[in-house]
Amino acid sequence: MSLVAFQRAICDMAARPALCRRLLDEGAVVLAGYDLTPIEVQRLLSAADQRGMRMNCMLYRNGRLSPLVSQLPGTFHLLGFGLREVAEAFWVENPKVPRGVPGEMRRFAAFLRRRMAQGALREPLLGEVLDWEMETYELALLPPERTRASVAEAAERARPDAPLRPHPLVGVARFSREPFAVVRALAEKRPPPYDHAQPGEYHVLVDFRGVQRALTPLDASVAAAFRALRAGESLAPESAAPLVEQGLAVAA
Repeated sequence: MSLVAFQRAICDMAARPALCRRLLDEGAVVLAGYDLTPIEVQRLLSAADQRGMRMNCMLYRNGRLSPLVSQLPGTFHLLGFGLREVAEAFWVENPKVPRGVPGEMRRFAAFLRRRMAQGALREPLLGEVLDWEMETYELALLPPERTRASVAEAAERARPDAPLRPHPLVGVARFSREPFAVVRALAEKRPPPYDHAQPGEYHVLVDFRGVQRALTPLDASVAAAFRALRAGESLAPESAAPLVEQGLAVAA
């Protein structure tokens, strides 16, 4: 078990720079939880202060950030200079990487939403840009051709009184400023605030039903009905009708 414990300690040191600092400050007692030989302890103590270990820590963190940044570019842009503090807090709270990128994405999004609710992150557009990008990410995980075929088959088999369900390849996002102006500003890496974008209540449809992803304006009442249906609520016929007409809801 000694080699496995040594490898686990090395990985933990790369993932947690604070562990390296504790080793330098407190010595071998920090490694008491690992089944190590005396020479392995000495090697880890030596490694804790090496430039190579600092590089390992940096590479580990870059590896964790890269998939998040690639899928949430607007969110990370709005975090701006606060990114380092946010990332440090997230890593302290979540030292271990879940299996697969989707788990890390959802955990990071939940972490940001909690920090916003606590008032620690005050950029007014951050929450809605995060929601839009996570909506897009979740839809992109689905295999589009297979999902479209499954929806078509279910519609053919459905009874006339079959309940409705949201189309799995569409989602809805809300913006407090004109969304297409905000999206352009994010793509151009312009710093907030985005006062050029008209304030108001806007809803957009994130649509993966076609060959290419589409982002189109959506009526507020239709957006509310879609969210209610997704939440499992029953809809009145007059609320359900626009969803069916626009293909946003399908028979289950």
